[in-house]
Amino acid sequence: MTQLNIALAVVGSVAVCIALLSALIKRSPISEPALAVLIGLAVGPYGLAWLDLARWGEPFGILEQAARLTLAIGLMGVALRLERDALKAMFKPIVLLLTFAMLGMWLVSSALAGWLLGVSMWTALLLGAVITPTDPVVASSIVTGKFAKKHLPLRLRNTLSAESGANDGLAYAFVMLPILMLGHAPVQAWSRWLIESVLIGIGGAALMGAIVGYAAARLLALAEHKKLVASTSLLGYTVAFSLLTLGLAKLLHTDGVLAVFAAGLAFNLASDKHDEQEEENIQEAVAKLFTLPMFVIFGIALPLHEWAALGWPLVALALLVLLLRRLPAVMLLAPAWRHSLNTRDSVYLGWFGPLGIAAIYYSALAHSHLHDAFYWHAASALIFASIMIHGVTAAPLSRLYAQQPGPAPRHSAHLAES
Repeated sequence: MTQLNIALAVVGSVAVCIALLSALIKRSPISEPALAVLIGLAVGPYGLAWLDLARWGEPFGILEQAARLTLAIGLMGVALRLERDALKAMFKPIVLLLTFAMLGMWLVSSALAGWLLGVSMWTALLLGAVITPTDPVVASSIVTGKFAKKHLPLRLRNTLSAESGANDGLAYAFVMLPILMLGHAPVQAWSRWLIESVLIGIGGAALMGAIVGYAAARLLALAEHKKLVASTSLLGYTVAFSLLTLGLAKLLHTDGVLAVFAAGLAFNLASDKHDEQEEENIQEAVAKLFTLPMFVIFGIALPLHEWAALGWPLVALALLVLLLRRLPAVMLLAPAWRHSLNTRDSVYLGWFGPLGIAAIYYSALAHSHLHDAFYWHAASALIFASIMIHGVTAAPLSRLYAQQPGPAPRHSAHLAES
């Protein structure tokens, strides 16, 4: 009980301080997620030792479920924020990012892990899969709010949001293939992956999420038409059906992360409610109530001793992953979407592919299947490096982009001033 009260006090203090100092933090070189991680590190076992996940229960189980819940709420906010016209205009780059770029990110990350850490092929492929998805929660801190609207065009904000939301769920297939290969005979692993992970896990999640989201939008419209509700809270309603989708997906053995994003997107497209201020309030609530506590927990759980044991190869891996995991793949694809995104857009998009809660979730998921803490030890260092470096570079590079944004491509010119 003491641990719970300390945790509530710490998380509450972090949220209050960030709320009071939000303008100052926006002008500072440190982001809100980075600040929350550092506070978690300070109060954890390697700092003041006020909090320790091992005293709460099984640490990896806590990380997995906390990250899963945070992702669900965060993905719903991302899906509701996407604008229909921008989605249509940015369809080609989004599809390319979710296919060729994602595959390239997986293979490059895996190759770097295998080379620097000296692990087996499937172990490297699993670590690479864990750090493949672009995190929607960290990305939201870059592409939402007045600062982002002032410095970044809608085409760029929506592309990064849509990609980060969808690839979190699609990464499930990348993660499960090496997990199954490491735990089963190849023939059995391939068959289980195709049926359980791809067909049921991904396909079932997309279908179920779309049905739930469309039904939620239609039911809300019907209830309002019949005057069955006195007033509608979009925040309360969408949070509730995101939790419904998450739980239902787990019961049906599908990918809950993708199901929630699909549900939010279907709700967005089927709903007539497009209150921009309400959507901003959703993002603010997500950041304060769910995101910050998760990053504090991440800071508490950081395995500093294990990082030291892995030594300089881990440091080299973190730096090379930041430089090579995403930017080369995006720039290779840039000519294919030149009518939707210009060169400066592509460079920005290639750099800002932050790691975060999605990677925390998948590293904990890998541990739950294989009972090997290596994936957490390695992935946590890469996540920490990404949160810090992307957090520090977000504001200055956004300002630099805004100084010379370049011409708006013809397929997205009508979005430039949105």
